Amino acid sequence: MSSMSVTRDVKGNSGLSALDITEITYMEFERNLYRIVVHTKDEVFYTVGTLKYWVTTLKSSGYNFVLADRNTLINVSNIIQLDKTFHVAYFGENLKGIEQKCFLSEKGYKEVVKDVKISQPHIQFIELPLW
Repeated sequence: MSSMSVTRDVKGNSGLSALDITEITYMEFERNLYRIVVHTKDEVFYTVGTLKYWVTTLKSSGYNFVLADRNTLINVSNIIQLDKTFHVAYFGENLKGIEQKCFLSEKGYKEVVKDVKISQPHIQFIELPLW
């Protein structure tokens, strides 16, 4: 198991915690906080650095992350469904029964789909009918 150092609060008052990388659904840079917000199905954590640094580091460590938007890094391995119409990745419900999702840019969606077809052929694609 590989982990990364994160905090449970923005300022780091809670100290460092080790987060299992496989638990991450997506990471996003939050400009107002000047931090990277790390999302799992049930929790939110914080870390520093740039998304370009993290995508390089995580890919070099054997994890399946894609820059899905200029501010979002997505863990392709945790996607369970992709929306073709609105370019949304779904990760399933959290403990509160809330569906976790992440919006992707058009370019990011194409990158994720390319990766999904190779590594995650079981992912379901949904599409709204065009009338």
